[in-house]
Amino acid sequence: MAFTLAEGNKYSTTKLQAATIDYLRKEDPILERLKFKEIVGNSLTYNAVTTAAAAGFYAVGDTWTEGTHVVTASTAALAILGGDADVDEFLKKTRSNIIDLEAEIIEQKAEAVRAKYLDTFFYGDDTVDAKSFDGLHLLMTSTTYNTVHAGSGTGTALSLAKLDAALDLIMRPFKPDIIISTKAMRRGVETYLRSIGSAFPTSRDKFGIPINMYRDIPWVVSERLLDTETAASGAYSASTGGANTSIFVLSFNPLGLSGIQSGNMQTDRIGKLESKDAHRIRMKWYCGLMLQHLRSCSQVDGIIAASAVTA
Repeated sequence: MAFTLAEGNKYSTTKLQAATIDYLRKEDPILERLKFKEIVGNSLTYNAVTTAAAAGFYAVGDTWTEGTHVVTASTAALAILGGDADVDEFLKKTRSNIIDLEAEIIEQKAEAVRAKYLDTFFYGDDTVDAKSFDGLHLLMTSTTYNTVHAGSGTGTALSLAKLDAALDLIMRPFKPDIIISTKAMRRGVETYLRSIGSAFPTSRDKFGIPINMYRDIPWVVSERLLDTETAASGAYSASTGGANTSIFVLSFNPLGLSGIQSGNMQTDRIGKLESKDAHRIRMKWYCGLMLQHLRSCSQVDGIIAASAVTA
């Protein structure tokens, strides 16, 4: 069974844990929607289809050829994400009539954990940081199943035809839940639409806030996606050092893209410290990411973020 953080939060054991999980997913388009699978142990091995089965026509007396899906075993490993936060006893006591200092510090630490998870969600590479997990850019590299290059070389302006091609890569039973980009990339698309006398259609999210739509799919932005990516031969190569970006089309069907975790994020009170007049709170989350079906999500990479969008 897979749960979003909001659904999983119903099983929180303490008010402190529940508050921390609320801070973690607060106003984030990915963590509001991403479902997490609970796993036993420190990793999960799963089979991903890398080559689809073929069929053909035969004449009477022909020798029939067997062909089934080619699957590759992949392993999604849990990483330990978290940090400690110290609450100064003097400041807590003297500022208690103005602000709940402990709550403020917990929220700040939860924001740091959220930022780190989302950075890794897009750009994680366990060959660079063996303590982390692989992100979307490493999980999605197939130009057959989930990746469209904006062009060639070190980057090309976005063509909406390329984005449409990426949308068409997603196959049933999966369907796109969101398109996610940087703010600059969304502005570029909006500028192009205005130039042809059009605009993003809008809808409203569950909070009643207007949201852009593209082909009836919500278009959202992430602060953790970057406009500094580099590309080689049209393909994403690094998160920094260039002027490129990527657009992702994500389906949060748990049979495709899902988070993994061993229990919800834990928030423990370590207690008073001997070395200073403070008490310590520790946040820890045993978490990771899994792309179980290569046709559940797609991307356009190698986009020059500042270039004018075309048809």
